[in-house]
Amino acid sequence: MITPEIRNELRRIQSELKKPFPASLHEFRELPGGKKWVFLKWQTIRERLDEVTPEWISDYSEIQYLGNDAICRCGITILGVRKEAIASVPISITSSGGKEMSRGSAADRLAAEALKNTAEAWGVGRYLDDQVFTIRYLWERMSELDDGACGEVRRLSEQYKIQVKTAQLRNAPPGSIPVDTFARSPKKSPSDIFEPPKKSVILTPSSLDRNLLNAEIESVLKRKNISIEQAKNVLSELFNGVRSRQRLSDKQLSEFLEYLKSPKETAV
Repeated sequence: MITPEIRNELRRIQSELKKPFPASLHEFRELPGGKKWVFLKWQTIRERLDEVTPEWISDYSEIQYLGNDAICRCGITILGVRKEAIASVPISITSSGGKEMSRGSAADRLAAEALKNTAEAWGVGRYLDDQVFTIRYLWERMSELDDGACGEVRRLSEQYKIQVKTAQLRNAPPGSIPVDTFARSPKKSPSDIFEPPKKSVILTPSSLDRNLLNAEIESVLKRKNISIEQAKNVLSELFNGVRSRQRLSDKQLSEFLEYLKSPKETAV
């Protein structure tokens, strides 16, 4: 049984774990087909766990092998609550020319991947699932990045077809990037891409947090196959007839997310 005190402390811990990392800690990985993906190293994720909740404990299942894949489960326990995730890595990675490309042992790579996946179950780096949000977040903090990382962010903005106005962003003060600057756009000519946005809404740190909450809620609703109408019914029951997330405070929005996820938690 989880006491109200422990539940409140878990909420505080998870809120801290979910916060975006400093821009400079993000890395860029090439995907098949030449596209890129923003990610965090497992050591960076481990540091976040150590900083926020030093008492965290991890455990791993025995490694299973399926063809060329090594598979295991990892659990992370915080204040008596355990969450787990599964991970899989290829044992051998070869290039089209038959050259071995894998680095380190499969067991080491599997342990790192499993830790990252399980930490995400606790909220660490979960915002990376929304790459458009992540690119917006990094673009707003270009001053914290080196030239190489800035180039990657610019290329990613093109890859995900995020409309940007370079001159305006370069001169904008930190924390005040117009949301419309990053609106998704259909295929346009280069001259169209850099047209000024029609309206400007300031993206504050508070709205960034709210965007993260909404993105995570959408992910949970999709994963649990909860319809929009069902979600509205849950909102109505929890918040006295309110059927729109826009009418919720940040705290209420966080409570709604925790309610949606609560069946996943298991006490040790």
